[in-house]
Amino acid sequence: MFSFQSIGSGSSGNSYYLQTEAGAVLIDAGVAIRRFRKQTHEYGISLGKVAAVFVTHHHIDHVRALGILNQKDGLPIYLSEETMRGIIYNPVITKKPDWERATLLTKGQPLNLQDMEITPFDVPHDSRDNTGYIVRHGQSTLCLVTDCGHWTDEIEQHVSQATHLVIEANYDPDMLRNGPYPVVLQNRIRNGKGHLSNIEAAEVISRHRHHLKHVWLCHLSEKNNTPALALQATQQAAAGAVEVVALDREKPSRKYVLEE
Repeated sequence: MFSFQSIGSGSSGNSYYLQTEAGAVLIDAGVAIRRFRKQTHEYGISLGKVAAVFVTHHHIDHVRALGILNQKDGLPIYLSEETMRGIIYNPVITKKPDWERATLLTKGQPLNLQDMEITPFDVPHDSRDNTGYIVRHGQSTLCLVTDCGHWTDEIEQHVSQATHLVIEANYDPDMLRNGPYPVVLQNRIRNGKGHLSNIEAAEVISRHRHHLKHVWLCHLSEKNNTPALALQATQQAAAGAVEVVALDREKPSRKYVLEE
């Protein structure tokens, strides 16, 4: 069995739960710890099965609960060296991890944990570093790409091998342009180092819809997007070939079984 579940996906906190019969891992721990514990309990997500937390980057909405889960719950963490430095020097992160329980990742080098082969790869973003993950178990391969400033050939190669895709659809261009954000912040989002738009996510889905079994849209902006707009753009690109789901910003998703 291989399953995927979102615990939260958006600027208020990101975290994803991957489970096999051998155990589970988290990708990111950005949901506030009280909400994290409450919702994982209510939705039947077992933290006792989690062997480690894999980190994408050091922004607070991806690491808010990391220090507590690492120190109080004893969860090891896996991250790049630059992401570690980002956490160390980020003053917003008041609870730092115990670095004795951290393993530094090498991009492109797979590791095996809980019957999963997990390979980190580079994703451009305006952080010290940002990591995407491709996770293999049996005949299924899940690729997760979030906080992606622009698409690269390397990411394209990984997605071409995936059966399941978690991809950022952060903003609708018209909502961003006409919304409350000042121009300087708008430019940061769309300057190639910020986030992917609905249109960019749709273009990826269109190219890969024939080999993907499922697509989840993650990290939708509260101010510059809506689930309806994200789905309108991406479902049209999917052309009925693959199911597309917009993940909730605040609530966990149901558990999706990728492989029995």
